[in-house]
Amino acid sequence: MLIKAILIIIIGSLIGWITNFIAIKMLFKPHREIKILFLKIQGVIPKRKHEIGVKIAETIKNQVISMQDILNSMDKEELGNQLENIVDKILKGKIKPEIVKQFPMAAMFLSDSIVEKINNSIKEIIVKNRDEIIETIFLALEENVDFEKIIIKNIDAFSLDELEEITFTLAKNELQHIEIIGAVLGAIIGVIQVGISFLI
Repeated sequence: MLIKAILIIIIGSLIGWITNFIAIKMLFKPHREIKILFLKIQGVIPKRKHEIGVKIAETIKNQVISMQDILNSMDKEELGNQLENIVDKILKGKIKPEIVKQFPMAAMFLSDSIVEKINNSIKEIIVKNRDEIIETIFLALEENVDFEKIIIKNIDAFSLDELEEITFTLAKNELQHIEIIGAVLGAIIGVIQVGISFLI
């Protein structure tokens, strides 16, 4: 009877461990749907990958970070300075060739000082209106960049093998604990069965 009781407890423990082990593996396996008689079997995450991506995107956008948050975190003063530098680079050495290209006769009147004045005038106009330019760019980004759609697209494109590896690497200890809990619960059920068998 003692051997029988021990075997029941061990078997119960093994069943609990194996059940949780299989359940964990079936989060990802099989990647593709397979049919066994009337059953269709596929890993939970591969089967619901797109839906999971949608929920993750919604959660990130609504509760973690949005396009507006990203724009608000940007230093507008620094952006303004960068805009000035870009204008300098674009204008430097390009104004005179462009004017001459459009108006060949103007080459006779375009001295270096005149070109410099034109450069400074254009830069001054842009610098005076840089806040409006930056706000316009921000507004265009906010209206045209679908933050949620980008997240969903990237998750859909993510390799299942990579996703599985990352998940099991990050949650290795927790998943092992789940397997151990399954074994412990199986053993407890085995003890209960032994207790009931002795009562009967």
